[in-house]
Amino acid sequence: MISVQDHPVLERFLLAVAVAIALSAFAGARAGTTVSTPEPHASSDPTPAEFWSFQPIRSPRLPEVRLTAWPRTPIDRFILSGLEAKHLPPSDPATPRELLRRVTFDLTGLPPTLEDVEAFERHPTPEAFGAIIDRLLTSPHYGERWGRWWLDVARYADTNGQDENKVMANAWRYRDWVVRAFNRNLPFDQFITHQLAGDLLPAPPAESAFLEQITATGFLVLGPKMLAEQDKPKLVMDIVDEQIDTVGRAFLGLTLGCARCHDHKFDPVPARDYYALAGVFKSTRTMENLGFVSKFNERRVSTAEHIAAYEAHQKRLGDITNRIGTLTREANAALLAAQKVEKPALPKEPRALYPEATRTELAALEREQDACIASAPEPIELALAVADDKPVDLPIHLRGSHLKLAPDPVPRGFVEVIAESNPPPPIPADRSGRLEFAQWLVAPSNPLTARVLVNRVWQAHFGEGLVRTPDNFGLRGDLPSHPDLLDWLATQFVQSGWDLKALHRLILRSAVYQQSSRRGTPHPSAQPLPGLPAAATDTQVAALVDPDNRLLSFFPRRRLEAEMIRDALLQTSGRLDPTLGGTLVDWKNDEYTPGDDVSANSVRRTLYLPVVRDRVYDALTLFDFANPSVTTAKRVPTVVAQQALFFLNSPLVRDAAAALAGSIQARGELESHQRIREAYRRILTREPSSAEHARAQAFLAHLPPATQGGSPEKTPETQALAALCQTLFASNEFVYRP
Repeated sequence: MISVQDHPVLERFLLAVAVAIALSAFAGARAGTTVSTPEPHASSDPTPAEFWSFQPIRSPRLPEVRLTAWPRTPIDRFILSGLEAKHLPPSDPATPRELLRRVTFDLTGLPPTLEDVEAFERHPTPEAFGAIIDRLLTSPHYGERWGRWWLDVARYADTNGQDENKVMANAWRYRDWVVRAFNRNLPFDQFITHQLAGDLLPAPPAESAFLEQITATGFLVLGPKMLAEQDKPKLVMDIVDEQIDTVGRAFLGLTLGCARCHDHKFDPVPARDYYALAGVFKSTRTMENLGFVSKFNERRVSTAEHIAAYEAHQKRLGDITNRIGTLTREANAALLAAQKVEKPALPKEPRALYPEATRTELAALEREQDACIASAPEPIELALAVADDKPVDLPIHLRGSHLKLAPDPVPRGFVEVIAESNPPPPIPADRSGRLEFAQWLVAPSNPLTARVLVNRVWQAHFGEGLVRTPDNFGLRGDLPSHPDLLDWLATQFVQSGWDLKALHRLILRSAVYQQSSRRGTPHPSAQPLPGLPAAATDTQVAALVDPDNRLLSFFPRRRLEAEMIRDALLQTSGRLDPTLGGTLVDWKNDEYTPGDDVSANSVRRTLYLPVVRDRVYDALTLFDFANPSVTTAKRVPTVVAQQALFFLNSPLVRDAAAALAGSIQARGELESHQRIREAYRRILTREPSSAEHARAQAFLAHLPPATQGGSPEKTPETQALAALCQTLFASNEFVYRP
């Protein structure tokens, strides 16, 4: 007979099977243990319009909790209430180093400096952490990180994609506007309004501010378009559909695009609502022309003073050029007239035969032309932008076809299911309705917009939102794990004046955010799961009670996003160029997209690399970069072998390792063991353990010369240290947020 005790591997296997069987057997009984399900209505059989997300935002009372010493902000009481209901404790606090790496990546997308880590480890107080949050929120890198977060939703790209992948050479102006808006903490209701109707808002006193508002409307133009579609009415309606789908998902968390062909199958959005909203966007000019290959709309965003100076300069340059041309033609005509032949011809160098006065005048004009060219002002700036077009009400398109129309047009309007709690403003007959739509979206009585936005921010910090379908708050979306917390956050957000930085502070100062990423153990009073083996560990019990960590008993550990990985490699190696804004390519506007020869060689932040639809830079797609052709609510992380091979073979990683090793080796005062310590400190912002140090020494001592790689001019010692740095770059500790 085989004894299980004599076979520890078999024993662990049988225990795992028993745990799985117990979980399966009691899944039905515990179906409600993983989430705190909302109860938004009293009816036992609610209609779709009575669904929780369509109800007004409530102001819930803070729940009572037993572990009163744990909460640091009201957020914690909502989280702790759910944990205590399942007899689960929160985890221990994260270490100062873990917490600083986490918050620095979250707010700036970059790793902390070693000096910042050491300073916080000396004084890891709540006050010191609050000061760190404030410092990071005022960093210009905050706008770069959170600007990129928004660009996922805005489906940002520098090219059109689709059938005609043409360059949108001025798209970067919208990207830079987004970064500036986050850095100056533009209230989020204004952030939304500017993108949908900035051109229709009253002009501010500063002309430059109004031009910024025009630039913001590039949000509506950015989407991919079938530019060569020869059925132009269909093209226009496809663009309208893409705008409705993007706006619905981004701001309302609704899949409005599903109602193009018929009433929405699940949500209370009839086709009539879709075409009421479609009239708003059909009354908006998104395309400059509908030629054989159509052209997206752009508007001037230079000041009137600059435009006047540029046009005056162009006129002056044109006048000089015309005078040169006229003088040259007259001189050439005189030379031809002087020839007494049937077919006179100019010599190869006619200028040498001009009269001296003519040559002198030409030379003076050419000098004036050169000086004029040298003093040319910057060209007039263009930005992707919309404008109001002729207002129109659309009939319902039967089955979504522009060729089959219902007899009566639908007046322009919005989503009726929300109208009772959030009455829509009237749309003037001579306006598109975009401004009224934007104002309706951000009205405090709108039950969706604030909920959707705070959920997106929560997801950015915790990896999952309180609603895990961030762009679908409809009936087929997920229910909120903490509905009261979601409403409380939405209420606070609106009452703060839609202050995003205040929302960050509220979340980041909470105890739930500052937890360790190691799962806690159940409270001793927790009832054991029936049928669970006595040998099951506390962690296994906790995993059964809350397998998806929806109750947040520990902080979710997540891999860095693609941009963070690349930027961290560049910064850690000392190669990152921190210049803000601008474009890295000189592609001509509306030309067919050339090859991207910039991304692989640039050392600017990843935000500024060109985003080419259908051909995104490989290093980004490998780590789950957002699809730029659609609004991306959540990047789905993958773990594939190519990611490990990237750290082994990528020139980006090898160059970063070589640069870092070279800078460490250049410090001649460092001994071999100190160089190992410095590599750990620079890459992982911590000291190596004694075991790690010993392994690193053995690695450096026994690395075969044939595998050391690097340039021939580098010493074997530097090449070996570069190999060690590359190994540390490939570690989970570098690639994951703690």
